[in-house]
Amino acid sequence: MSARLLGAAQYAGNPPWWLVAEGFFVASVATLLVGGASTAAVLVGVTSSQAEAAVLVATAAVALYLLFLRAGHLLVALLVAVGFLLSPALSALAADAVLSGAGRTRDVVVTAVAHEPLDRPAYRCSVRLQDGSPVRQRLWRGCGPEVIPGDLIGMVYDPGDRVAPRGLEGRGPLLRRLAWTTVLLLVFAAVSFVATVRSYRVSSVGSDQPRGSGSASPAR
Repeated sequence: MSARLLGAAQYAGNPPWWLVAEGFFVASVATLLVGGASTAAVLVGVTSSQAEAAVLVATAAVALYLLFLRAGHLLVALLVAVGFLLSPALSALAADAVLSGAGRTRDVVVTAVAHEPLDRPAYRCSVRLQDGSPVRQRLWRGCGPEVIPGDLIGMVYDPGDRVAPRGLEGRGPLLRRLAWTTVLLLVFAAVSFVATVRSYRVSSVGSDQPRGSGSASPAR
């Protein structure tokens, strides 16, 4: 049961060097895969839900690969759970990066403020441009109980229309999102590494040989 949940890890003492190296390689590729999927999805201009779906697809690909290696089912389940948390975090951070690099700011007029206690944050502002053109995306950053219709609030938007516009906010929330996403990526990489290292059935005799390089013992 332990081997099924956590991986066989049938080696004496510490894992062999080649297995540790492969664990680092798989962890690096897996982390780049989920991060790249979100970044690529945002850059091609898909919706945030589609960008999140791209991260989930990348996470599923990593999970299937680990199952192919006979990794522990509990570790694979943990990786998938972290992937679900990474999905919105990565897509939001990639959109923030686009707006920080290529975004432009302008003041918009608040037309309505909706209080949505079942959602977070609880306040969302419907806005329009100062020439009267409506903005389809409701803004929650920069919106709050102190904002009333007719107020001007700041909005940052991408001239290339790759990501939805957002309300202006301070650097504090952005740094917190960056820290949270970084922690999740590190956990994702760590779980990938441990699952890979524990997935192989390496015997104590000849445990320094990479998979497929061992020689068969002569029959007696």
